[in-house]
Amino acid sequence: MIHVEIVKPKRNELRPFIQLPFDIYKDDQNWAPPARHDLLKSLIGKENDFFKAGIQRFFLAYDDEKPVARVLAGIDLRLSARMKETCGYISLFESYDNYEYASSVLDAAMRFLKEHGAVRVLGPIPPRYDLLNTGVLVDGFDGPPVLQNAYNTPAIPQILEQYGFAKWRDYLAYDIQTDNIQIQRILPMVDRIRERFGFTIRHVDFARSNLVRVAQDMSIIISEATPEEPSSYLPTTEDILQMFKRIKPWLRNEIAVMAYAGSRPIGMVVGFLNSTPSVIGTDGRRTPWNWLKRQLRLASTKSARCPLQYVVPDYQNMAVNTVLLAEAFKGVKKLGITRIEGSPVDETHVVSVNNTQIAGGKLYRRYRVYEYTL
Repeated sequence: MIHVEIVKPKRNELRPFIQLPFDIYKDDQNWAPPARHDLLKSLIGKENDFFKAGIQRFFLAYDDEKPVARVLAGIDLRLSARMKETCGYISLFESYDNYEYASSVLDAAMRFLKEHGAVRVLGPIPPRYDLLNTGVLVDGFDGPPVLQNAYNTPAIPQILEQYGFAKWRDYLAYDIQTDNIQIQRILPMVDRIRERFGFTIRHVDFARSNLVRVAQDMSIIISEATPEEPSSYLPTTEDILQMFKRIKPWLRNEIAVMAYAGSRPIGMVVGFLNSTPSVIGTDGRRTPWNWLKRQLRLASTKSARCPLQYVVPDYQNMAVNTVLLAEAFKGVKKLGITRIEGSPVDETHVVSVNNTQIAGGKLYRRYRVYEYTL
């Protein structure tokens, strides 16, 4: 018999909620398990500003005693203030390929959100302010995700659409083969471009003592470069710092560069090593064996992800992005990286789409955030 329980946000209570995808994807060779400790910390920790600025509930469906579907539902107060209406969200939605299982937790989530005044629901979104993960995979199921991007079976978007969710926005992923990048054609122009337009390029210093300043500069660039719209919010310095903490083992200054006009940050191309080869096939636990496997695999990682490519508007016609890409690709060659994923690229941001295509990107995956009207 199917029944749904509300899970309290406590360590022991959340264990079956966190365990569910490990059971669903246990035979799926493309699934890259999340770090259990980091996820648990986000769900119960005091550092999660997303939870501080909202109301949320965890729902877990059982078939008799077996967990079969889950969802986190909440009210996003930060977004609601911008939208001037109460906005709900869903996150961490997982289910076996069974509509009855999935609809049971979605029914419970929608009742909760409606009771708290939500008039529309967006999701799935991450359970924190996150620059690396949004939506569910709807196209491109033929391989593992890259550096904490979402992964799911085709059943998940099909279930959401059957339930009544409709597309709100897609986020694109581009495949970039580094051998196809004609960097030698660009390099002779780099110095002339910098001198003409008066900006400098610096590699990011990921030393702990420097992270706050780097995060502040990145936050400024993203804020200025992102088209303003009520239905989205921009990352704060703290949001970016939390991202750095989560992916610390994969930070490399060779593929992270920023542009400055004097002391003003005006652009960046920031990539990180791909975490998936080092975690795939593990159980997501913090054990000495998993740590050793990660270290051994990390040394041979030949892929990366570039989730941050921005130039402020008044410098977008001054080839700043070209110079940033040239410098970043030198680092790519130095690290022996053969493939880069450029993602997530908001399909509505024409400049970001064009810049990724100019860098040689070919569209190969699509992630979708859905909308549901209550």
